[in-house]
Amino acid sequence: MLVILFICSILIGLSIGMIGIGGVFLTPTLILLLELPISTAMGTSLATFIGTGLLGSYIYHQEGNIDWPAALLLGSTSIVGAIIGSQINLAISEEILQLILAIFLALVGFSIFLRKKLPILNSNYSPQLTTKLNKITFSLLGVSVGIISGLLGVGGPVLLVPILILLGWPMLTAVGVSQVVSIFAAVSGTINYLLTGNVRIRLATLILTGELIGVLSGGYLAHRLNNKHLKLILSCSLIGLSIYFL
Repeated sequence: MLVILFICSILIGLSIGMIGIGGVFLTPTLILLLELPISTAMGTSLATFIGTGLLGSYIYHQEGNIDWPAALLLGSTSIVGAIIGSQINLAISEEILQLILAIFLALVGFSIFLRKKLPILNSNYSPQLTTKLNKITFSLLGVSVGIISGLLGVGGPVLLVPILILLGWPMLTAVGVSQVVSIFAAVSGTINYLLTGNVRIRLATLILTGELIGVLSGGYLAHRLNNKHLKLILSCSLIGLSIYFL
């Protein structure tokens, strides 16, 4: 079973490195394969995202695809959200949360796929995006991403990447920023899970090893695939995830 888990972790890392949202697959994988309690699966998943975020950030920084002012603003505010999310993990119905997340992912997936046909979404990205947007709104986005990350044990990028793309950001920049933000959210959320004994450190180390192999490969592929192909992969992945959560 651990061999299968290791192979799955490589594939998850590949998705993280290429389109930024692979982390969402890890929690259900741990529950299905190892029958871990949901909080333990989420805590262990978050712990591995610290390592994948660091490696992913390095790869995308080397390629010049990280908007650091935006990444640091989103990352710092996501800390608050991750703490809140991990604290209320057991206080809200998992079914309701999954339904909301499923609907959101489906809507965003279809929106990205049809973006060129939706004039309202055809804004253009500029390096001054963070100064033009209302900083309070942008900070709330970071908090929201952190809450979802801490609450469901999914990587923050599952929300952040598609939202940034809908705002007109290039695919690679959106993924690069999400890699940085995932570090902040993962560190703060993991601390709470550690304090309650819901992180399997040895298991997290095994998973992270596979994920890092995948992230290296995914980051390499992302910078060599056509941007349209990456968006298509992202759209299909989001719609597929929405079906899973339903």
